Amino acid sequence: MTVLLYSQEFLKHRPGEDHPESPHRLRAIVDALKREGSWYSPKVKVIHPSPCREEELLGVHDPSYLQLLERMEEEGGELDEDTPLRRGTGERIRLAAGAAIEAGRGVASGRWENAFALTRPPGHHAGRRSGGGFCYLNNVALMVDRVRREFGLRRILILDLDAHHGNGTQEIFYRDPGVLYLSLHQDPRTLYPWCGFIHELGEGEGEGFNVNVPLPPGSGEGEYAHAMREIFLPLREEFKPELLAVSMGFDSLREDPLTNLELLPSSYAWLTGMILGEGRSRVVMVLEGGYAPGGLGKAVTEVVRVLSTGEAPPPPSPSPVREVEELKSLLSEYWRLG
Repeated sequence: MTVLLYSQEFLKHRPGEDHPESPHRLRAIVDALKREGSWYSPKVKVIHPSPCREEELLGVHDPSYLQLLERMEEEGGELDEDTPLRRGTGERIRLAAGAAIEAGRGVASGRWENAFALTRPPGHHAGRRSGGGFCYLNNVALMVDRVRREFGLRRILILDLDAHHGNGTQEIFYRDPGVLYLSLHQDPRTLYPWCGFIHELGEGEGEGFNVNVPLPPGSGEGEYAHAMREIFLPLREEFKPELLAVSMGFDSLREDPLTNLELLPSSYAWLTGMILGEGRSRVVMVLEGGYAPGGLGKAVTEVVRVLSTGEAPPPPSPSPVREVEELKSLLSEYWRLG
């Protein structure tokens, strides 16, 4: 059973007129899933999530930061020019975090085969004491923290497919060997948040457990196939995660207005197939970015179809990427990548 977690409350988050992170994103996704039939499929269940609790937030975010969010919501304020707080913002970001946590619980407990939290706003730019880049709370990090506490999971792999580097997720787990963070993103010299280089490998006990794969602008299916085959697959094989958490961004699509990558909606079918693997890994996905509503809806339908049926096309022929080869050399100290 594939479970989608969704609430119309997410549509009420309105960061501003003409803001790319708009309610149209989720409307496009839901409309596409209904047109394609997945929304009503017997293999898919749609449930309404509940807000997360204060104690769950404190597992990841510093109390002073949570107090700042509350104060800004009361008085009006912004984490940056793209991330404002208004009355009601707190309720919606806690609901998004709650959806991610509930998705993780359902899969970690074995109740659900996989789950996809269709939430907004996104979260992977939010660190322990900071937010920005449309993000307030780190939904994926909060989910990972809870399933580790509640189910005793020792190895979780976070795969971040958003075109922007997940600097908040990296910061949260940078010294943690129990979480392997792997991000495929556009070259950070060309895109916010201007970090996520190959030499950022983690610190202390977490050294070697933070892996960034920067891809040149213009990268498409071949480059992603190369990165997934040469980095993701061998890391998953050696790390043997008990849960695979995916920050599922769709702003790597060719038509996305904020980025310069070249994936197609159909690309997400074979990407999802690689994520599931032959053993149908326990997978939890959480929506991150993606700002071209037409392509976004089509891409999400591809993901949900593969999650629910297990049927995916093979990946395309890889196109070698220099950065991937450089990264493999750096990682050879920590992992066997062939």
